[in-house]
Order: sequence, then C-alpha cells, then structure tokens
Amino acid sequence: MTGEINYPLFMVCIDSEQHESAAISYACQHALASGGRIGLFQTMELDEFQNWATVEDKMKQELREAGEKELWHIAGYIKETYNLIPEFYIEEGTPLEALIRLSVQENLFEIIVSCEKSDLPDYMDVKKVRKLLAPIVFTPEKTI
Repeated sequence: MTGEINYPLFMVCIDSEQHESAAISYACQHALASGGRIGLFQTMELDEFQNWATVEDKMKQELREAGEKELWHIAGYIKETYNLIPEFYIEEGTPLEALIRLSVQENLFEIIVSCEKSDLPDYMDVKKVRKLLAPIVFTPEKTI
C-alpha cells in the first residue's frame, strides 16, 4: 500500500450538449459534500473498422480528440460553477462494458446517467449492470 488516498469517484454519463445537466449538478454536489472526484465518461465504438488497422487507429485518434474537445467544454462549466476539476474517461466499447472495466480499476462510488442521454438503453442491460461494482443513478432532466 502506498498510502495514497483513493477518493470516491462520481462518474457522469451525459451527452456533449448537456453541460448544464441535472446529472452534473447531482454528481458535483455529492462530490463536494463527500470530498469526492468527478469523472466525465464517454465511449467510442469502432466495431466495423477492426479489419483495417491503420483506418481504425486514425478513427480512434479522431474520435478521442473530438471526445476530449466535448469534455473540455463540460469541464469548463464544472470548474466555473462548482470549482471542481473533472477527470476524463474516454473508453472503447459499449458503455456498460467500459464501466465494468472502470469499476474494477477505479473507486467508483456512483455512476450518474442523464435520462436525456441519447444512448440511454445501452445503460439498461440487467445482466451487465449486475457486474458493476457501483450503483447507477438515473437523473431526470428539468422539464420547465
């Protein structure tokens, strides 16, 4: 043991245009109250390019850069509003498969998913959800 403190991680799963989402508000408020961290989560799926190694590598790089650009915009909002600096998690594969891998590696406390997320059904596979080491919290968005 290195003596390193592993603060709880609140992983936020939102779309890039949801920078003022209820999911972010929920996660940030809980992270502030518990001394936790914020993670912004995004996945890349490249199944159709697996036989084209150079094309796949180029696509991965382009998707990662686009994902980082989107997450930086959200991170700016979080820093300005909550004075927190989020961590980025851009993973390959389906959302639940990536979250299962991360739940083993990181101290995931909660996974917060916006109910407005475009790929919401990808977070509802009961067989895969059971493998997660953290609960999923679905946050409704404001309807005003």
